[in-house]
Amino acid sequence: MTGEPLLRARDLVKQFPVAGTAGLLRPARLFTAVDGVSFDLHAGQTLALVGESGSGKSTTARLAARLIDVTSGTVHLEGRDITALPEKDLGEVRSTIQVVFQDPFSSLNPRHTVERIVTAPLIYQKRQIPGGSRAFAQALLERVGLDPDWVGRYPAQFSGGQAQRIGIARALAVGPRVLVCDEAVSALDVSVQAQIINLLRDLQREEGFGCLFIAHDLAVVRQIATSVAVMTAGKVVEAGERDAVFGDPQHEYTRRLLAAVPRIRPEWEAARRRKAATR
Repeated sequence: MTGEPLLRARDLVKQFPVAGTAGLLRPARLFTAVDGVSFDLHAGQTLALVGESGSGKSTTARLAARLIDVTSGTVHLEGRDITALPEKDLGEVRSTIQVVFQDPFSSLNPRHTVERIVTAPLIYQKRQIPGGSRAFAQALLERVGLDPDWVGRYPAQFSGGQAQRIGIARALAVGPRVLVCDEAVSALDVSVQAQIINLLRDLQREEGFGCLFIAHDLAVVRQIATSVAVMTAGKVVEAGERDAVFGDPQHEYTRRLLAAVPRIRPEWEAARRRKAATR
């Protein structure tokens, strides 16, 4: 893609101390969870970071969103280096990048009403709520396909899919330019997954945000991604446009992941088999 990316990551590294024989207070070694990851995310694009559990994809997403600090490397948001911004200066970043988490119930305060939950980002950032709290919350619920009269309910009164829609509504409240979906549909039934994916695609068409989509399920990824980066052991081993990666995977790890998916798409599967036969 041409033009300045919304989000640019270069050579991201994240190391965590691991206690060993030296004891908990003096870590004996460092574990590298992310090792030299780079990517660009453009407006209207959905970049999927895929890989098995422990591949480093969720840690990469948290680094890009500045939820955790990098060990080395850089993150640029709309051309601005946000890598080393102190916490007190991250307000604008929080408005521009929002996260939808895997378990909606763990990310929604069970003691707060939906109205309070979805307006919380504006309140936290000391921003005026257009039209008042209730009307604003109702409009957000309607945008994500929920009954606007449910603003007075609590999270426990919703199904998993409905709770995830509330999480998406909260993320939309500040008008983000980048939406990070960290395994946002993996805890949902297959039919509900499809509904949430369709919702995200519709919202992206309306808003034009870039989406960093973290997933281990390639059957889900192929429904929403425009480009794919395959990760294992903290590294990106293959990246490219979705159809190219799915139709002609170059790395053995990618081929193994695809082989584990029962039905991807007939034309992709046929192309993959033809390529495999020539190797």
